[in-house]
Amino acid sequence: MQSPKPLKTGVTQGSGPPPGYQWSVGLLSFALAEAADCLTPAGYKHLEMQVKDLAALDQPSTSPTVDVRPVEEFYEIRDKGGPLGNTNIRLFFGIDALRRTLIVLGVIKKQNDGKTPLGDKVRMRRRWRNYLAGDYGTLS
Repeated sequence: MQSPKPLKTGVTQGSGPPPGYQWSVGLLSFALAEAADCLTPAGYKHLEMQVKDLAALDQPSTSPTVDVRPVEEFYEIRDKGGPLGNTNIRLFFGIDALRRTLIVLGVIKKQNDGKTPLGDKVRMRRRWRNYLAGDYGTLS
């Protein structure tokens, strides 16, 4: 049996409501599994909409509606409350400007309001480097 593809397509550039998404979105299978472990269906939909909001922007590293912060060579969406309840969530993504693609690297449920734990940063850094090296394939 063939193993699941590690890189899945979320949205493609030009699709979506007019004028269309400015960026494609790729999802690592690790990120999907992590999201399923820590999010309710409403929380998942909420984060999905935030990523789509970023994909619609010309420059997804800043947003008037989504709390985006740089973390080393990638970014994080920071959110808590609303559909997430009292859950403090971080969604990590990289910006592949060459392919005009946002790559969702992972999702964590933070246990405190301090800095992102070092182990999580190391794991996301490794995933980003592996993506850039082509280890996860390409979007289809």
